[in-house]
Amino acid sequence: MIVPLFGLLLLTGCQMGRVMVEQPSDRATRLNVTQQKSSALLEKHTEVFTGKVVLDDGAYRLALSKEPSTLLRLTRARRESEFEADQINLRKYYEKVITVNGTRKDEWIFGADITGQFVPPGGQTGPNMSAPKASRP
Repeated sequence: MIVPLFGLLLLTGCQMGRVMVEQPSDRATRLNVTQQKSSALLEKHTEVFTGKVVLDDGAYRLALSKEPSTLLRLTRARRESEFEADQINLRKYYEKVITVNGTRKDEWIFGADITGQFVPPGGQTGPNMSAPKASRP
């Protein structure tokens, strides 16, 4: 009876000891934590982007006119760590062509300002409230 109890105590102690001597980088790997995004203020090189708002896999994205296969997200944030929190909801621009001023970084346009939308002759103006709800951000 004492031998199995002692074996259980020994196994628990080994795991506890390994956790106590691990390095900070080992802990991030063990807990499946990704690298923290930079909170530094990003340098802004303003460009003008034109594209159509589409619903892709449950999320609204901007498909550029020059590169229709490239889908971008828009954010007002200037820090990479705040991109998702300050993301612009594009639902009201669904299936409309818009122009955006901002700076492109990977799949984001940060520091984004929507400066206009193209309405074809006889097209509806105002927000598109009949657009389906996004199932993910």
